[in-house]
Amino acid sequence: MKRGSGIALVCAGLLSACGALNRLDSSCAELPGGGSYCLQPSTDLAPFDLQQKVESTLQGRRETLIVEFESDAKGLRFAGLTPFGQKLLQVSYDNHVATAQTLPDARLSPTMLLALLQMALWPADSVRRGLAPTLRLEEDARQRRVLRADRLLLSIDYSAASTPNRMHVLVPSLPLELDISPLPPGATEP
Repeated sequence: MKRGSGIALVCAGLLSACGALNRLDSSCAELPGGGSYCLQPSTDLAPFDLQQKVESTLQGRRETLIVEFESDAKGLRFAGLTPFGQKLLQVSYDNHVATAQTLPDARLSPTMLLALLQMALWPADSVRRGLAPTLRLEEDARQRRVLRADRLLLSIDYSAASTPNRMHVLVPSLPLELDISPLPPGATEP
């Protein structure tokens, strides 16, 4: 895996509403701020599982979430938990369809959450294949940006070029900021 300690993504700050099971016929998502991203196969990078602490700020409200996710040849799975271990969010992708047992916000679909995860972690060439032609990915060792024309849709700042590392994610159109720190396997936050 080239990129850092996962993104557990936009879900961290959006815990106010939970929905029933959701299925999508498409593996493509409309992105906040315009454009779309089509999910790429989980086989585009080596299998992994991570646990991280996500501190989010959404419209001035701060939340903490523990996120566990894994990727293998069968697909992607992630769960968002309170710091005390209560499951708030569960999303999966079988390399064909994204599903969720709970959704953090009506503005985000299961496909959207996984698209944001992939844009942070998947190899740049894979991310570029998933982006709509109107979007572009800019990248260097410490930052990744998705733009539509010159408008910033998503910014990911990495603390280091190696994994695992800390990340700061900005989705200006929501507005949402995430500070993500890796946790050792089996760690819990009181």
